[in-house]
Amino acid sequence: MNSGGGKGDTGDKGDPVEVSEQQLNDAIAGTANNPGAVDTLDISVSDPPTQSEVQDILNKLNELINALKR
Repeated sequence: MNSGGGKGDTGDKGDPVEVSEQQLNDAIAGTANNPGAVDTLDISVSDPPTQSEVQDILNKLNELINALKR
C-alpha cells in the first residue's frame, strides 16, 4: 500500500471494451468543462468590503460555476 500521498498501487486494467460513439458522447457530456477560461479576480478588498467588491466576488463565483457546468 502506498501511503506517501502519491499514486497508489496499479491494479488490473481489465479487458478493453468497445463503446459506441453515443456512449462516448454521453460519458463526455457528464463531465465538467475546463474552467481554464475563467480569469482570476484581481481586486483589493477593503475592510469592511463594499457592496461593489462583494458583487464582483459573486459575479466571479457565478462565472466559475457556469464554466464547470456542461
